[in-house]
Amino acid sequence: MIFSQFAKYPNLKYGFSSRTDGSMHRRLEKRNREEYFDKIGVGYSRVVTADSVHGATVSRVSGSEAGKMIMKTDGLITDSKNLFLSATAADCFLLYFYDPVKKAIGITHVGWRGLLAGVVENTVDSFVENFGVKPQNLLVSIGPGIRECHFEISPADGGKFEEYSEFVSEKDGKVFVGLPDIIKVKLLKRGVLAEHVEDSGICTYCNEKDYFSYRRDRPKDVQPQVGYIGLK
Repeated sequence: MIFSQFAKYPNLKYGFSSRTDGSMHRRLEKRNREEYFDKIGVGYSRVVTADSVHGATVSRVSGSEAGKMIMKTDGLITDSKNLFLSATAADCFLLYFYDPVKKAIGITHVGWRGLLAGVVENTVDSFVENFGVKPQNLLVSIGPGIRECHFEISPADGGKFEEYSEFVSEKDGKVFVGLPDIIKVKLLKRGVLAEHVEDSGICTYCNEKDYFSYRRDRPKDVQPQVGYIGLK
């Protein structure tokens, strides 16, 4: 997974694991996680992990949190170098943030509940409040996740997306939602420029060879990928 808008910043390191790397469950698969980060040249002791609880909390972290999991948090931001922010996702989206002016980074886990609860807005606001970031300077990239082709919700939950009805479709009595489209709308409303939002376009459900998908696989224990971002 490569984002073209990040390519001009060699000090920025980011990524998203694949199915061949194994499950990256934040509590059950510590060995897999350690091996993965070792493989990509990141010391696991320098990784901070978001608990990823489908909420809207965003936490600022620094070197003192290295190697720790930040509980009840879906977003992490920092301006510390050699600190890698991570979150897991099995169909939800991870957003990767970078402000090349303030040299601040972030990663946010976005499921539909967190999306409606305001985790996207809270992340942008946290950059502004903590680092004096101007939203128009933020570069935001959207990682792989379950897209409208397969993200089905119950008709009862469909009403929760009334404000975003243009991104809700019905087929054979089923309701589908395009979460990345809503993410983009929320980012733009917070002042992020459209040309600074890059979408991977990858659907985890469609790409069985490369990614775990909770909706597709229905495992007993969630088998997520891990995403990370850090400044060297």
